[in-house]
Amino acid sequence: MLTKEELLKKIRRYAKENGKTPSEKNFYDYTGVGIYDLKKLGWSYYGDLVREAGLVPNKFDKTKYSHEQLCKIFVEVIRKKGKWPTRGELDVKHHIDSNFPDSSTFYKKLGLTGDLAKTIIEFIEDKQGYSDVIKICNSVLENYENRDESSEDGDVICGFVYLGKQHGKYKIGKTKDLNRRREDITLLGSEPIEWIHTIETDDMNGVEKYWHDRFKSKVKRGEWFNLTRADIKAFKRWRKIY
Repeated sequence: MLTKEELLKKIRRYAKENGKTPSEKNFYDYTGVGIYDLKKLGWSYYGDLVREAGLVPNKFDKTKYSHEQLCKIFVEVIRKKGKWPTRGELDVKHHIDSNFPDSSTFYKKLGLTGDLAKTIIEFIEDKQGYSDVIKICNSVLENYENRDESSEDGDVICGFVYLGKQHGKYKIGKTKDLNRRREDITLLGSEPIEWIHTIETDDMNGVEKYWHDRFKSKVKRGEWFNLTRADIKAFKRWRKIY
């Protein structure tokens, strides 16, 4: 594999010969490396390499941003502002810098406010030095869940509490959209999450809390647990709670 300095020289040579920064695909074709090679050399994504080479990134193409890249960008915004950014603030930043994704890109790919906060927590919970971001995300989750529980029009919010398995560990969480949530979790790992069981309910917060409390001695991290066959059997006894 090429060294870090060799890749920097190659991308600069391409830009000089062609009069523009290569697209990510063209760069991989030109050098014969891939995204995982960049990660091994310390670049989280292609844009980091472009900037280190002193080049101007191509116009932002939101379809090419991976789940991990969007999480990283969102975390950087949280830290810079010291709070959870609003849609308006994200769109203003996009208007000023076309290389920055608009708000719809984050919310379509990472989930709406409640799920987005969970996604960000899951992205950084294994990393060191992000307590400030976790605190902000937890505050958003608390406000979001309280708003759901005490909605002014009294509507019942139905959804699911799920049990999934990935990398040999079990996750217990809640969602109103099972398919989207499964895609979000799968994108965060290196393998698809296996849906073990779901409980349909009109009290997602309460049912999820029950199972988290019941298995609190078996927490691995966040919403991930080391469960036994007996634990799984107990969870699967329930199909609906209304």
